[in-house]
Amino acid sequence: MMRLPDFLAKPTFSLIYEILRRRRGTPTPPMIRKVELPDEEKRLAFDALLDSTLQSGLNSHISYNLPYPKVDFLHYICDWRGFVVHGSPIHDLEALEPIRKSHDSGEFGNRQQIFCSPDAAWAMWFAILDKEKYSSTRNGCLRVGTGDKRLKYYHFELRKQDEADKPFTDGMIYICRAEDFPDKRPEPFLDFLNGEVEEWGSTKAVTPLAKLSVSPTDFPYLDNVAYSL
Repeated sequence: MMRLPDFLAKPTFSLIYEILRRRRGTPTPPMIRKVELPDEEKRLAFDALLDSTLQSGLNSHISYNLPYPKVDFLHYICDWRGFVVHGSPIHDLEALEPIRKSHDSGEFGNRQQIFCSPDAAWAMWFAILDKEKYSSTRNGCLRVGTGDKRLKYYHFELRKQDEADKPFTDGMIYICRAEDFPDKRPEPFLDFLNGEVEEWGSTKAVTPLAKLSVSPTDFPYLDNVAYSL
């Protein structure tokens, strides 16, 4: 498929994204993250922690003792090491099973599969949501560009009545191989813009490589959640 060059794709994507968000009535501006390679000191620390954990066997718990935010570590291993992550408030999953109990507005999201994302912040959203305290959410991560030119667009929304309850809890991020999630959410128009909805799936059970506990304070967009549904 022919794709727009980057200097055209990014402003086109940004304009369309803004129009679609306004049509849905989202009152907050989009959250945008530019993917940047951490400095060498951070990279060495992140690599050492991940690699030592992976040597301990499948589904090993990461004992995080670095002086950097957990989300920086998770972004690095997804953005630059090529891993994908699954977020859940359940802390003791030995395997990720393709069991779908909730509903999604799109066909891909309703498949009986386990979902992962190459974006850590989106996975963390699902890790910290308390399923006992909310009934509906609208969220997403869209990427445009590749390599060190990637931009990530996020939105995280809950119902207006959820704001007082603050339906968040401690959760777990499960780190997996990208190749274990072969199915990608189809969006032909985003392909044309060199973009993607960063939602991947597997119809087969997957054993995580490692896991990392997270709390609501680790989520970088907690103060930007829109209570608008």
